[in-house]
Amino acid sequence: MTTGHIVLAGDSVFDNDGYVPGEPGVIEQLRRSLPQGWSCAKVAVDGDCIAHVPAQIADLPAGATDLVLSVGGNDARLHSALLTRAERPEDLPALMAAPLEAFRAAYGALLDRLAGTGLRLHVCSIYTAIPFADPVFRRLAPQAIAAFNAVILAEAGARGVPVIRLEEICTAPEHFSALSPIEPSASGGQAIVDGIIARLA
Repeated sequence: MTTGHIVLAGDSVFDNDGYVPGEPGVIEQLRRSLPQGWSCAKVAVDGDCIAHVPAQIADLPAGATDLVLSVGGNDARLHSALLTRAERPEDLPALMAAPLEAFRAAYGALLDRLAGTGLRLHVCSIYTAIPFADPVFRRLAPQAIAAFNAVILAEAGARGVPVIRLEEICTAPEHFSALSPIEPSASGGQAIVDGIIARLA
C-alpha cells in the first residue's frame, strides 16, 4: 500500500496536545511526518480507557485504511494503589491476578470488536520508563506495567495483530511531559510517530 489514512484511537498517548504547550502534539507530528499521499485523524481522548474506545470508533473518518490503538494505561492506573500494598516485587503477581484477568477479557473483546471495522489494526503496548516522582512507583511500576503488556502482546498475538512496542520506543526521561510524567513529551511523541510510520507508511 502506497497511500492510506491512519486513525489514532485510545488515550492521551495520542491525545497529548495539552501536555506539550507551544509544541505539536502527536497528531500534528504525524501529519507533518507522513509521506506524500498519506493522511491521518485522531479519535483518541485524554483519559479514556478500554471501555471508551467503541464510542471513539462509532463514526470513523471516510477513507480510513489503518487504525492504530493505544489504550490500557489508564485501565492499569485504576489499580495503582496495589503498588502501595506490595512490600516486595514478589508480592505483585498475586495482587495483580484479578485485575489482569479482567484486563485480558476487556482488551480481547475490544480487539474482536475492532476487527469488525475492516481496517488494518495495529496496537501499542504501554511504556514502562515513566519517571514517577514516587520512589515506590519508580521501583514497582515497570514490573506491573510489564504484566499488562504481556496481556496486550498475548491477546494481539492470538489475533495476528501487530504491536508497536512503546516500552522500546519511549525509554528516556525527555520522552515524557514535564507537566505530567505519564504523558509523552514532544520528543516522545515524535519517537512514537516514527514508530508508527516505520510500521504503516
